[in-house]
Amino acid sequence: MRTNTDFLWGGAISAAQTEGNFLAGGRLPANFDYLPMNDSRLKPIDEPTFAALLENQVDYFPSRQGIDFYHSFKEDIALLSELGLNSFRFSISWSRLFPTGEEEKANPEGLAFYEAVIGELEKYHIEPIVTISHFEIPVALVKKYNGWESRKVMECYVHYAKTVMEHFSQKVKYWIPFNEMNMVLHIPFIGGGIVFNEEVNPLQVQYQAGHHQLVANAKTIEIGKKINPDFQFGAMLAAGKTYAYTCDPQDVFAAWQHDRDNLFFSDVQVFGQYPRHTKAFFQEQGIKLATCPEDFTLLKNNTVDFVSFSYYSSACTAKNPDNLDKVATNGFTTVRNPYLPKSNSVWQNDPLGLRITLNQLADRYHKPLFIVENGLGTQDELVEGKVNDEYRISYLQGHLQNMLAAMKEDGVELIGYLMWGIIDLVSVSEGRISKRYGVIYVDQDDQGQGSGQRVKKASFDWYRQVIATNGKYALEK
Repeated sequence: MRTNTDFLWGGAISAAQTEGNFLAGGRLPANFDYLPMNDSRLKPIDEPTFAALLENQVDYFPSRQGIDFYHSFKEDIALLSELGLNSFRFSISWSRLFPTGEEEKANPEGLAFYEAVIGELEKYHIEPIVTISHFEIPVALVKKYNGWESRKVMECYVHYAKTVMEHFSQKVKYWIPFNEMNMVLHIPFIGGGIVFNEEVNPLQVQYQAGHHQLVANAKTIEIGKKINPDFQFGAMLAAGKTYAYTCDPQDVFAAWQHDRDNLFFSDVQVFGQYPRHTKAFFQEQGIKLATCPEDFTLLKNNTVDFVSFSYYSSACTAKNPDNLDKVATNGFTTVRNPYLPKSNSVWQNDPLGLRITLNQLADRYHKPLFIVENGLGTQDELVEGKVNDEYRISYLQGHLQNMLAAMKEDGVELIGYLMWGIIDLVSVSEGRISKRYGVIYVDQDDQGQGSGQRVKKASFDWYRQVIATNGKYALEK
């Protein structure tokens, strides 16, 4: 196991869910700024719906306000230092640096903001882990090119990524080019800025966008290693082992297929080539990717250094899942596992599933792993200035115990553990801050009303002691 000095204990947020101030300092809107706080957030978006969103002056768009991290980052990072974090994952807003996505030079006010954020982290000896694209693309690129469907957007992204890496070449070591790349297949507007029209095959558009992201990822690694050979690049996927609903071989096969499909993007990023099964799948689905010969050379020669992932719960499926009870998981629904308890979260609590997932990825990839998102999104109650979130402590404790067992007993090589939404933020799935993740409470309601004051929850002190003891405290209670 890594020592306390080199194991990365930390937390994670994203720009789109926290910064707010979506038109400040020369920034222009991104796709995430057009997600209203309603049930349509995760659904595919067609052209009429997108046009209506651009004109919508009625609905509340929570990311436009976020939690005002744009102004509160110094106080927030000071709290993270008090918590004892030695690492912090955040994302850079593409549209804060390149408002339309096609500018030649970066917006100096945007660069100055991230210089200040990284400067504060450096002040407290907190390692920055930077996500270059976390569910965000300038909306101008969505309108002009239909997001990642276009190869032109790949070129814009590479220019953006190169600028960021050059500017922070001596300040940042760990880079994640794309957050949860596999989500382009589940939430295509959020994951790829994709708007559908009636005449296209949706899978054709999604896999074309995915191909462009994979090539952009490889090109970013190629450029980054030239800028600084010490840079470390990670794949990032929404992970969680898929269980078979029964031991019927048909159900087992369905679960195996689900896992195989979910790991498609990380397979390409680790192995440098498309899996063998994709040829038959593409033919069956009528998918014909537009590619260039150099794409595959780039993929082969620029694989990732580590595999990072989010884990909230496992999945479950069957050959015939239609009539089975369903439950939400990260970005999609899954069959409810009858062996897992219901909780006060939107997903089922499966701590052992994290250990299983760690071993699954370690056995498959033979790369260092990095848990960059894990946490519980649920309702909290502020009573007399305090939040007693023992349910969050229980969730985190169970997952950390299984993480430590995977390291100690199974030999899994793990870079670190980052708790998602370390400060309460706007959730992706619902747009509600009341679906809280943090050990730091933000006094703000779903409509953005409140003092914005930060309050340390009971889980704050618990996680502080976990970090201080390099995880041992999670084993003691």
